[in-house]
Amino acid sequence: MAAHGRGLSAGDGVPARSSVAELDAFWQRTTVAWHSVYLGLLGLLALIIGSSGDLSSRDRLTGLLAVTAMVVVYLLIGRRLLGTEEHGWQAVTQLLASWAGLYVLIGIGIFDAYFLLFGLIPHIWVFLPTRWAAGGTCVLLLGLAAAEVGHDGWSMETVRDVVPQAALQIGLSLLMGLFISHVFIQAEKRAMLIDELERTRGELAQLEHSRGVLAERERLSHEIHDTLAQGFTSILTLAQAIEVALDRDPGAVRDRLALLEQTARDNLAEARALVSSLAPVSLQDATLPEAIERIAARFADETGLDVSVQIAGTAPPLPANVEVVLLRTAQEALTNVRKHAGARRVVVALRFQPGTTTVAVVDDGRGFLPGAATLDGYGLRGMRARVEQVGGLLEIVSTPGAGTTVRATVGPTPR
Repeated sequence: MAAHGRGLSAGDGVPARSSVAELDAFWQRTTVAWHSVYLGLLGLLALIIGSSGDLSSRDRLTGLLAVTAMVVVYLLIGRRLLGTEEHGWQAVTQLLASWAGLYVLIGIGIFDAYFLLFGLIPHIWVFLPTRWAAGGTCVLLLGLAAAEVGHDGWSMETVRDVVPQAALQIGLSLLMGLFISHVFIQAEKRAMLIDELERTRGELAQLEHSRGVLAERERLSHEIHDTLAQGFTSILTLAQAIEVALDRDPGAVRDRLALLEQTARDNLAEARALVSSLAPVSLQDATLPEAIERIAARFADETGLDVSVQIAGTAPPLPANVEVVLLRTAQEALTNVRKHAGARRVVVALRFQPGTTTVAVVDDGRGFLPGAATLDGYGLRGMRARVEQVGGLLEIVSTPGAGTTVRATVGPTPR
């Protein structure tokens, strides 16, 4: 029992707070029962002594005084020891006083007092650590045997009669005490294991929370890069084009301003959707092929490039996150064409095949060498991470002077 020093403790390198708390709760629930049993046994013995006709007045008075002394010592000292870590003079005083009273009762021939062992032996194991309790049990029971021999008269015959009884009492008492200690130690270990599991579960929950926060931050950074950042780039490009058109072609300014306003509105809608964690604006009121056609048309209007869209196959029902990944991949690939390719013609292809869906962006721009620094850009890394997150594959094929192909394949599609 950890509360009494017999089980595991903080000194063993294992925190025992929870087990101590459990044992304290146990003692709070059972203290009244312990007091009632022990005091009830003493009360019953007092009645037996008082009504016994075989005892002399002197022995009867001595027996009642012994029982009274045991009650008083228990009320003053013993009852406060249950559920505490006290192993000092109070525990020793309680045990010596109670067993001295039993010795007196046996010494004057009140052998009915033997049933007090049902209350006294458990007290040894409650008030003392296991090793001390085992030794104390043997010593106290041997003293009880000596008191009985002293009453019957010291002789070899009396000793031979008492020794088997004393040996049986010691053996049963040790078995009972060790069993009780084992039960409490196992309960203590289970309580500590539960503590450890609770701590581990808390640590795992905290770790999962941290990972979730990091994943959400990464997701938001990708979303911002693929939507707001690209939108602002488009607005900046259109503003520069308007500045040039003011001097060369004032008639085209109105069209550019209308396109600038529409781009700003779309960017604002993307920001609101991002805050609300909704699907991309392009997919809220359109299918994936329609959304691809819209971003391709807008890209053509903003850049003046020849942009064509090729759609093959019938679109199956795709999970929302898969559609978002395919759309974002196309958007990011088009942004890279705008920034780096120097292309004249761009093809956006969307192909639906049994089990897979592919989106590809092909340009005839300047291209780059495989393994070049361009491949390490944030946009391409974000694209690859997005595609792999839904179990897809991102391929980037490029040759200097021969253009670039960015292809994302996701599958299998659900049936």
